[in-house]
Amino acid sequence: MLDQIKQHEWKKFILAAIIFTVIYILMEIVPSVLSMNKHEYGGKVIDKAVAEQHAIDFAKEQTGLEVISAKVVHQSDKLLNGYLAKETLHEKYEKNYDSQFPADTFQVNIEFGNNEGNGFVYLHMYNERITGWNFILHSEQYLSNEEQLETIHRFLIGEQFKEDELDSGTFDSDGGVTFLPANYVIGESKLQLSTEAVSINGQNIISKYKPVFVAPDDYKSYVKGQDKLGDWLTGVGYVFMSFVLGILAIIYSILYRKHTSFKYGIILTIFFFICYLIMNLGVMDGIIALQGEEPTADGMIAFMGIISVILTIPLAASVYFSIVAGDGLWKAQGRNLWPRLRDQGYGNYVWRSMGLSYLFALILLGLQSIIFWALELLIGTWSSTDVTMSPYNMSMLWLMPVLAWAAAIMEEAVFRFFGIGLFRKWFRHTFAAAIFPTLFWALGHVTYPIYPSTTRLIELMIIGLIFSFIFVRYGFISAMFTHAIFNSITVGISMFMVGSSIDIVSAIFFILLPALIALILKIWSNKKGTKPPITTVHPLEQQ
Repeated sequence: MLDQIKQHEWKKFILAAIIFTVIYILMEIVPSVLSMNKHEYGGKVIDKAVAEQHAIDFAKEQTGLEVISAKVVHQSDKLLNGYLAKETLHEKYEKNYDSQFPADTFQVNIEFGNNEGNGFVYLHMYNERITGWNFILHSEQYLSNEEQLETIHRFLIGEQFKEDELDSGTFDSDGGVTFLPANYVIGESKLQLSTEAVSINGQNIISKYKPVFVAPDDYKSYVKGQDKLGDWLTGVGYVFMSFVLGILAIIYSILYRKHTSFKYGIILTIFFFICYLIMNLGVMDGIIALQGEEPTADGMIAFMGIISVILTIPLAASVYFSIVAGDGLWKAQGRNLWPRLRDQGYGNYVWRSMGLSYLFALILLGLQSIIFWALELLIGTWSSTDVTMSPYNMSMLWLMPVLAWAAAIMEEAVFRFFGIGLFRKWFRHTFAAAIFPTLFWALGHVTYPIYPSTTRLIELMIIGLIFSFIFVRYGFISAMFTHAIFNSITVGISMFMVGSSIDIVSAIFFILLPALIALILKIWSNKKGTKPPITTVHPLEQQ
C-alpha cells in the first residue's frame, strides 16, 4: 500500500500556502492590474489585422508600389526597456514620449510585388500610429546630399519637430542621415532619428524614418557583457551538462535495467514531445521578431520548423532515458519515487500528490516574488523584454500553457528524477546530490533578460532545492505537478491580461489540468482495482 503521502499531509502546508498566495497577489497581481487600469489605452492592443492593413495602405501610399504580403510581429526595444526599468523611468517615458516613440511596436514585414523590394513598418500597439518605417527598394534612385537633406528636413518639420530642434544631420556609411533632436532626453538616453530619402518613379520619398531613444554606451556595454556571461554559463553549465546527463541516462538505463522497465515513461515522453513541438512552432513569430529587419522568406520559416522538429527528438529521447534510468537508480537505492497504476493505493497517492502540488506551487510563487524583491534591493535586479516569449508573438496564444508542461516534464525528469538519483548514488547524501543537478538546471535560465545575469541563478538555486525536497519527499508526480502548476499560473496570468475569452478559458484549463488528471486516475484506479504490491525485492545498494 502506497503510504508515501499521508491522508492529511496537506494540513502542514495550508497556512504557508495562504500566506504566500496573499504575498504573490499583493506583489505581482495587484501592481499589474493597477498598471493596466492606469494605462492610457487600458492595456488593450489593436488587432493584428488592423495593424497589417494600416501598414499595407501606408506602404502603398508612400512608395506607389503593390504589396503582395505582410507579416505582423511584436517588436520590442530590449535595450531601451531595460534601461528604463533599471532607472525606474518607465512611467516618465510613457507620459512624455510613448505616444510618438513607443519602445514596443507591431512590426509589419512588407514584401512588394514585381521583385521591387521589401520593407518594415512600425505601428504603435495601442493608438494605431505609424511610428517608423524602412523600405529597401530595388528601383530607387539616390538623391544628392543637398536634395536628400532638403527632403528629409521638410518631412521632419512637417511631421512633429521644430526647426530649431534639429541639428544639421550626419550622413551614414549606408547613405542615410542621422539627426539628434535637441531636448528629447530620458535619463541619459537621447533620441536619434535614422532617416533616408530616395527617388522612385520620379517622386522623392522618405524611405526610412526610425526614431529610437538610444541607451547610454555604458549601459549597452554592461548588458552586452552580461549577455555574453549568460550565454557562456548556459552553454557550459546547462547545454553541455544536459548532453552529459543524456549520455549517462542511456548508460544507466542499461546498467540498471533489472530494476526498471523500458516500457516506463513512453506515454509521458510522447506527451512531452507534442508539448515541446507545439511550443517551438508556436514561437516562430518571436524568432522572426528577433531577426529584426531581416527578410524572412516562407522557405526559411519552414526550415526553422523542420529544425525544431529534429531538435525535439533528442530532447524527447533524453526525457525517456532519464525516466528509465532514474526509476532504476532510485529502486536500486530502495526508493519508489514514481509509483505505477498497478500499485495498491495508486489513485489516492496521485490525488494527494495533486493536492500538495497546488499548495507547493502557491508557496513557490510567493517565495519567488520575495526573492526578486530582495535581489532588487541587494544587487539592483531589473528586467527587460524578450520578443521570443511575448504572448503577442504566439501564433496560438491559447496553447501557450503547453510550454509550462514541456518544461515541467523535461526538467523534473532530467534534473530531479535522474540527476538527483545519479548524484545520490555517487555522493551517498541526498542534499549534496541535489546541488549539482539544481545548479545545471538554474544555469539554463540565466539568458533571460533579467540583470545581473546571476539573478536567476540565485533565485532558481533556492527554488530548485525546494523542488528537490518535494521530489525526494513526495515523489516525481508531486514535483512534476508542482512545476507544471507553478509555470501554468505564471503563463496564465499574462494570458488573463492580454488574451481573448478562449485564451482565458485555456489558461484556466491548464491550471486545473493536474486536478483533472488526478481525478481520472483516482476513479480509474479505484474502479479497476489494483493488483497486489510488487513483491520482487531488489537488493539495496549501500546508502
